[in-house]
Amino acid sequence: MELFQKHKRKIFGSILLAIVVYAVLLLIADTSNLVAELKDFQWELLPIIIGLTLFNYALRFVKWHWYLGVVGVKNLHWFDSLLIFLAGFSMTLTPGKAGEFLKAFLVKQRVDTPVATTSPIILAERMTDGLALLLLAAFGLLIFDSATVRLVMLGVLIAATFVVLLVQRRAWAERVMRRMERFPKLATRMHHVQAFYASAYDLLQFKPLFIAIFLGVISWAGECFALALILVGLGIPFSWTLVALSCFAMGFATLAGSLLLVPGGLGVAEASIGGLLVAFGKAPWLPAGTITASIAAVATLMIRFATLWFGFFLGLICLGIVQRRFATGSKSVPQNV
Repeated sequence: MELFQKHKRKIFGSILLAIVVYAVLLLIADTSNLVAELKDFQWELLPIIIGLTLFNYALRFVKWHWYLGVVGVKNLHWFDSLLIFLAGFSMTLTPGKAGEFLKAFLVKQRVDTPVATTSPIILAERMTDGLALLLLAAFGLLIFDSATVRLVMLGVLIAATFVVLLVQRRAWAERVMRRMERFPKLATRMHHVQAFYASAYDLLQFKPLFIAIFLGVISWAGECFALALILVGLGIPFSWTLVALSCFAMGFATLAGSLLLVPGGLGVAEASIGGLLVAFGKAPWLPAGTITASIAAVATLMIRFATLWFGFFLGLICLGIVQRRFATGSKSVPQNV
């Protein structure tokens, strides 16, 4: 694919960055302790952890395929749609996941739908996933019993509500965008935001937005629970407090990596997950077990390999299948979904 070739150098650069990040993580942590933690890990939990990642992908695919129907793409067979969706993971190591627009080009190649019709789906996915992660991170904050935390939670909910209401009201949204143009750094990019909003307006109406955010919360909760299971496998007793901490760590880390447009969230996600686990994985929040620096480091590496890297290599495999399958010239079976 031309788009993949265009981003190949950036992907290789991201892989080199990952090597550096993980090397630094290993240097900071005690390597002997890391090896000991891995030896003691309950490896029988690994299939469940990978299964939770696949659960995340399955629900996100449901959202993707449903979005295709919303914008009028009715003639793409669900299996081709699944391959295209998974192939998009091959581009997660591009800055800001910009390469995921590959999905729009693959849909065009398969059923000749204009890229302009389907590209807003990728941005709508990004937005609704972001709101879902925000809600999961807010849920994770429930473990902190303080007035400050409750204030932060209230602020998060107000911000999320404001965003939802804003996208419903075209006049409000256009007024906000016009005001944002007054700032020089934003003015140069506002035409992209305006074009996205105009083309994605139907996707952002209350019903599709609510459904997409709901699917996002459930799907990403799967990966949060996977992190909790990894910690259980490393000897931390299971508790719903542990699940809440995992939601906070994964939600915050994934969202931070996306907002900073770092390829795959590399460095940002690892530092966030590991740092939050060490900071809050102890009494009084987890009186039954303390998350040490070595446990946090191993858990961070394992969840990243079970999510980011598993998805990346699965995406490469599916991209190869797509190239061969679509090159045959066989068309999708019309599908009303």
